Amino acid sequence: MANKYTDEDVLQLSYEIIQLIEQNISCFNDDETENVITSNESIAFHVENDNIDRAYIEALNLKEYLIKLKNNKFK
Repeated sequence: MANKYTDEDVLQLSYEIIQLIEQNISCFNDDETENVITSNESIAFHVENDNIDRAYIEALNLKEYLIKLKNNKFK
């Protein structure tokens, strides 16, 4: 079955994720940092196994998680 998303879609989300991490890393506690690392490993696993759709979903979830962390830290 063909992937709905492309490598470029995942790369774009990855770029956005990197920006969010760079802007907010000093605010993350150890558990939050571990969650980010685990999510990143999951994304990499799916990319390596050519499951781009799953990688995209994982990346989107990570981006949403990072936005939530950022918003909660600056309330």
